[in-house]
Amino acid sequence: MMTMTDEQNTETQNTEAHCSELQALRDQIDRLDEQLLQALAQRAQLVDEVGRYKKARGLEPLDMKRWQQVLQAKKARAQQLGLCPEFVDALYHLIHDYSLHLESKSE
Repeated sequence: MMTMTDEQNTETQNTEAHCSELQALRDQIDRLDEQLLQALAQRAQLVDEVGRYKKARGLEPLDMKRWQQVLQAKKARAQQLGLCPEFVDALYHLIHDYSLHLESKSE
């Protein structure tokens, strides 16, 4: 027969195990978030280069045809990966808006 102390110890151990599992999952998310940020930083550097290239050749920052192709491809890939295409659409609109801002500042 378990005493109250035994039950409390078991409950504490279960809670600690859950916390440990949860922390391990959060650590994995944190590592992925860092990779996302690193990728966004690399992307921003490339966008700056694209901006300078376009500016030097008198090209407009926005190529609507390419933008539509990229957006459709990303949404299709999102669906293949089990992601919500509307989420990816919104995310890429944010990324694209920021990219246009960076391109416009490129010298």
